[in-house]
Amino acid sequence: MDKKKLLVPLVTPFKDDETVNYEALAKLVRKVLDEGADGIYAVGSSAEAVLLTDEERKKCLETIIKAADGAYVVAHVGNIGTKKTIELAKHAEKVGADAVASVPPFYFGYGFEGVKSYYRDLAASVKIPTMVYNLPSSTGTVFTPAQLTEIMMLPGVDLLKFTDCDYYTMQQVKAASGKFVYSGMDQCFLSAIAAGADGGIGTTYNYMLGKYQKVAKFFCEGKLEEALAVQSSANNITRVTIENGLLNSTKYILKLQGIDCGGARRPFTPMTDEQRAKVKKVYEENM
Repeated sequence: MDKKKLLVPLVTPFKDDETVNYEALAKLVRKVLDEGADGIYAVGSSAEAVLLTDEERKKCLETIIKAADGAYVVAHVGNIGTKKTIELAKHAEKVGADAVASVPPFYFGYGFEGVKSYYRDLAASVKIPTMVYNLPSSTGTVFTPAQLTEIMMLPGVDLLKFTDCDYYTMQQVKAASGKFVYSGMDQCFLSAIAAGADGGIGTTYNYMLGKYQKVAKFFCEGKLEEALAVQSSANNITRVTIENGLLNSTKYILKLQGIDCGGARRPFTPMTDEQRAKVKKVYEENM
């Protein structure tokens, strides 16, 4: 597995009035890097990117790059249209991101040729590598292995974040393209690396990165039972956080760890006391 195998997709801390807490964001950067993260995945789904203004996205990225102090940073720049995405990509390159990433353009049904042209134009707009972010559950774009391989072979497209559990497609695309693949489903990390993924990017890495480091280490050592035990422990937490709101639960656990990230931005609803109690219980039992 590559030295940049585990990237943390940071959440966006908010204050009570829903403005971005940039000071807490910088602290979160240092926390995960001090814990051994191989880099940062900035302003993606975990960061509530589509709920941020473009100016907030730019300032978040600038804050992350400054706090990262030379560490590897991938900037998610995905948007509804090509022009908006390229604007964010050029900004990311200018302020020092090491790569850009994007979900397929969403909302409208653009068709495969439209999505392919989107990635072609994005990759051509910058000199840094482009990561394709395959996220069918949220974007509605489902690729066949041949289609995704075709996109991965575009000039400048060097990385894939595969957030799906169709590991047949993932394996076929990696085998055909030879490109670096990140697993995007925390609960399936062990399954993904067994199918050929090179690394991972996952929301729960914000607060339990060490578990995924252990899974990767045990897997590489051929200790599969130990790897499965750690993955199962992580999944106990992941299941409860998903059931009680993944982003709010993640921020709540980060508060338990000493960084107050507030709650998720509306229209997400605040956690109840009962939900917090469930999350705290499973966290304490499995960490």
